[in-house]
Amino acid sequence: LGCGCGQLTAALWQRSGGQIGEITAVDCNAVNAEAIDKLRRKLTAAGKTPPIRFLVGNFSSGLTQFADETFDGIVSGLAISYAESCDAHTGRYTDQAYNHLLAEMFRVLKPGGRLVFSVNVPNVRFWPIFWKSLRLAFRLSKPAKTLVNALRMMAYGRWLQREAKRGRFHYFPIGEIEQRLYQVGFQGFRFCHSYAGQAYVIAVNKAALTASQETAAKRMVVPLWLAEKS
Repeated sequence: LGCGCGQLTAALWQRSGGQIGEITAVDCNAVNAEAIDKLRRKLTAAGKTPPIRFLVGNFSSGLTQFADETFDGIVSGLAISYAESCDAHTGRYTDQAYNHLLAEMFRVLKPGGRLVFSVNVPNVRFWPIFWKSLRLAFRLSKPAKTLVNALRMMAYGRWLQREAKRGRFHYFPIGEIEQRLYQVGFQGFRFCHSYAGQAYVIAVNKAALTASQETAAKRMVVPLWLAEKS
């Protein structure tokens, strides 16, 4: 959910050893269809053709294109905080779309399904991420490109912070996220820090898992770049 150019999509496929039945990659930007198609060809060249389909969808409006209990699992990286809604009368941003998206993810998950996602912490500090990217740059083949991208991230991060203060985006404390997830029906809340300590990686499930479902859930692999503990 919020697949972008498909980094997380590729990681899910590769870390599963090609055992996932189907991956539905959803993003609001139609241009990412080309990136997902390129990714599909790249992964096919390395072995089994991955069953990846791309759909355009604005999750701020919910997940109405999907029926109840469609998916075994949902994964989203640093995306759902940007579900935005605005009050038509006051013109002010609200958290209605965010809360609705949580309820929609619960709706489209099958019983026993697992939701794993990451979101930024409140008052996210992009400097730690910048310095971590800077150290990484000197170990890559194109350090200048990595440095430029890190600087762009800093500028973009300042804009995100300004918009979050207006209520457009949502960087909630972990306790509040937990409460909102429980309110829509999720159970089994767990989290760790990632992204140089500037993001939470959160896992919850729909309904109590049976013993066999719990075993299957433990096999669900979160890519190391997403779930790395700080």
